Amino acid sequence: MLSFMLESMLLALLGGILGCVLALPMNGISTGTSNFITFSEVAFAFRVTPALMFEGMAFAIVMGTLGGLLPARLAARLTIARALRTEA
Repeated sequence: MLSFMLESMLLALLGGILGCVLALPMNGISTGTSNFITFSEVAFAFRVTPALMFEGMAFAIVMGTLGGLLPARLAARLTIARALRTEA
């Protein structure tokens, strides 16, 4: 079960790192949305800070842990012979 959980957390960590790297080019871009009924606009700028990247990485690891918990538990209950016979 530990190996399944470690694999799940490692994949989540790699996904979090990839997400942070892909979000970096968005840093500092300003955009807005318009309301055509009132002719008003809400403008905002994307800011990618180290604190946000840390929170994103923590969220990715938590989600990887929760997402890998059930499959790891089910796989740990199977005997080796049955796991090898089971079709995926």
